[in-house]
Amino acid sequence: MTLPRAFDHGVAGERRRDDPGVVEALDAVVRDLVRREGVDPQRDSGVVRRIADRVVRDHDERSLTGMVAPVVDTDSLVGELVARVAGFGVLQEFLDDPTVEEIWINDPHLVCST
Repeated sequence: MTLPRAFDHGVAGERRRDDPGVVEALDAVVRDLVRREGVDPQRDSGVVRRIADRVVRDHDERSLTGMVAPVVDTDSLVGELVARVAGFGVLQEFLDDPTVEEIWINDPHLVCST
């Protein structure tokens, strides 16, 4: 029997956390670029990943000047942005994990899986 694992995406410390304002701002930029370039996020997730990578790297370079907040982990943030734009957001990591058999959504901030 597999014990359920819980992921409360409202609690810091479960995963690395970037400033929520930075994540939201970069999410908006990625979505805007996806729209302007006419990318279908469901079909072209690789293109969405390249866009997200470019946006995060540009932001990370600007953070060296102190003008914007730094990014904690660029690769994780790129993955999060791709999941938000081309996937199922916080559920995507569970959907991608072959060891997950069930996903329970108990409320908007608590997701459990086995």
